[in-house]
Amino acid sequence: MKIHDVSLVLRPDMVTWPGEPAPKIEPLKRIANGDSNNVSLIAFGDHTGTHVDPPLHFIEGGNTVDKLPLDALVGPCRLVEFKGQGHISGDWLDGAKIPNGTERLLFKTRNSARWADPSAPFTRDFTTLNASAAKWCIDHGVKVVGIDYLSIEPQGPEKAGYPVHNTLLRAGVVIIETLDLRAVEPGTYELICAPLKILNGDGAPARVFLIER
Repeated sequence: MKIHDVSLVLRPDMVTWPGEPAPKIEPLKRIANGDSNNVSLIAFGDHTGTHVDPPLHFIEGGNTVDKLPLDALVGPCRLVEFKGQGHISGDWLDGAKIPNGTERLLFKTRNSARWADPSAPFTRDFTTLNASAAKWCIDHGVKVVGIDYLSIEPQGPEKAGYPVHNTLLRAGVVIIETLDLRAVEPGTYELICAPLKILNGDGAPARVFLIER
């Protein structure tokens, strides 16, 4: 058995969505200063680093992160690789040989290569799903969709109305964003996604593992 940790490390200099601050990690108590133990204060947005989007992120009154179904976040998943320069479409998914009954679907794209450089700045030139791919996931009973950059939504004209987020979240699909899939090959894995249990949260950082058996 091999366990792949596909989460980013939370750190003060990490890339974040424009306008959202990076994590702040400050000492509260330090043994070096005479305290009995080390304790730190941490502040970050709930969509920082590898994180989960629940319906409330885009739907007022939608389900919150602390109430997401655990059986969606844990179980067999399929990791597929998209090597194109555009966005993943429903037509591409038709030819991707995804097994029938796949409920958890993660996408490895050219985005993952950016994580090799911890200082790489934010870019809007990233690969994600388009609206037809979101509909494909709904039509095929997918419960979890994951992508390897900060958003599952294309940038540009198609972003109008946020069709990818709205299509997936209104159908109860859990979105995982900002995965680091550099070291993982396409195939079938056991997914374990553990978002922080934030009361009424509209998002939550998550530790995500792929188990290879």
